[in-house]
Amino acid sequence: MKKADKKMSDKKKLRKLIIIVLISAVCAGLVIPKMIYRINEGLVEQDATVEDIDVSGFSDKTFTGSYASGHMYANVEVTVVNGQYTEIRLTGYSGINPARAEKVIASIMRHQTLTPLEGDIGEQFTDIIIQKAIYYAVRYNYSAG
Repeated sequence: MKKADKKMSDKKKLRKLIIIVLISAVCAGLVIPKMIYRINEGLVEQDATVEDIDVSGFSDKTFTGSYASGHMYANVEVTVVNGQYTEIRLTGYSGINPARAEKVIASIMRHQTLTPLEGDIGEQFTDIIIQKAIYYAVRYNYSAG
């Protein structure tokens, strides 16, 4: 085989390899997020029930806690004064929608319950992660997940 033919053959092999790698990367980019979503969906649904906590008898205190499921987690700081939630702050998170988290927190604060019957609160993964993080902060004051 001549050197020119060998170079051409090597270039064709390299092009094929690059095409295969690119196609694999695109496929992975489409498939992997969907797989992660389904895994998280299963994990969250297994533990989707959120219990309310009556904080009316609690001493004034700031609690910290977190909840994790799959690659999603939320860290919160919850302040209870005079038996009411007075502040709930999202202090760290991954894999959840922070704007949605703030909507859930606002609803919890407004209704003074972890399970507000308002609109669609409690139906999304972010909601459940936030509700559980607050639950664990107040109930156990430690991380779980």
